Amino acid sequence: MTEETKKKLMQNVYKIVAHYNIPNAELVSFKKRSVLLELLQSKDETAFNLVNDVIEVEVKLDRIQNDKEKQSKKPEHWNAEVFTTQKAKEKAEEKLKKFLEENKIN
Repeated sequence: MTEETKKKLMQNVYKIVAHYNIPNAELVSFKKRSVLLELLQSKDETAFNLVNDVIEVEVKLDRIQNDKEKQSKKPEHWNAEVFTTQKAKEKAEEKLKKFLEENKIN
């Protein structure tokens, strides 16, 4: 996964945890995100689930896209997985965006 993608994902986490007054969030890296997510979960289960879903589906998509063996041996299966996961990513991002808008988190 690219650093740009990790930063983009963490921006959503930072926005939400700032909304819930969780201090020093910006010091937490993508790799250590579970600390912030646990704190968020204790504040708002829905926010946690939505942002965690976006992160998990992005990680899954990255793994699928980088599976060169499956891509070369079973391209039709690989293409279907990429497509399905891309759609899941879009849906998760839409739900998170709606949550952010409804809760005036920017």
